[in-house]
Amino acid sequence: MSDDLRRKLRFLEDDYFGQPLIAQQADLREINLIRAQLGMPLVDGHLKEIGVAEKEDVVQPLPEAAAEQKSDEVKDFAEARAIYQAYLTKLKELDVHRAYAEKVADATAGHGLTPVRPLATMGTGGGPLLCDHCGKPMVLEGGPFHGVTADVAWKEHPGDWSSWILGGMVVEIHTNGTLRIYHGYPGRNDDQCCNVASREHEKALAEFQSGEGYQKRDLMQALVAQEFPGMTNDECLDLVNKILDTLFAYDPGIGINRPDEASQTSLLSS
Repeated sequence: MSDDLRRKLRFLEDDYFGQPLIAQQADLREINLIRAQLGMPLVDGHLKEIGVAEKEDVVQPLPEAAAEQKSDEVKDFAEARAIYQAYLTKLKELDVHRAYAEKVADATAGHGLTPVRPLATMGTGGGPLLCDHCGKPMVLEGGPFHGVTADVAWKEHPGDWSSWILGGMVVEIHTNGTLRIYHGYPGRNDDQCCNVASREHEKALAEFQSGEGYQKRDLMQALVAQEFPGMTNDECLDLVNKILDTLFAYDPGIGINRPDEASQTSLLSS
């Protein structure tokens, strides 16, 4: 497996500078995902290893004031690079959960009857999808399995069949792109899980304080402008916003339904 990853990494890095800028951004994320799996240092937009000192030519000492300014700049960019590396690490964590969320949403999509197989088998460890508020599986409505949870019903009658959901169900992609499953119908009954969870989210969001992270905007813009010189101003601002929002905006977490480790690689590659 590691040999395959190394070959793929070599191909991506060899082909990197011949790609247009938008493709480079996508390739850079994949390059750093592979490097992380191989235990290798992450790289910046020039494919230079982040945090690895470069050899410098011998230069004449700077005047004291200039040397102090230079030292401050190096210190600032070291902080900016650490923030950027934290962003790439967070993206690696989120990517697999975002891919999983989309897969579950697709499998359960539609109006009316819901396929029972994904309800019974796409949860954590291949178990049932659970409500993120109460932690219980979905309950079926109508037919021979009325009032029975999806996992129990499907084990008794495996296959591709559909059912109504007793009390309703919400499949939601949260603000960070990860999955949430709830019992209930939005806005219909205040005590249903989806509506309780919605109120809790709004309260947490209102109480959240972003802290000092967003004060690093100018610093990150300077780093992005240096590391991605081919970017337009709008592209630069977009990347900086993604970095700051990913690291410093309100984080709702991952949710209780998770892909198992064996499926994570296939989710990222699909």
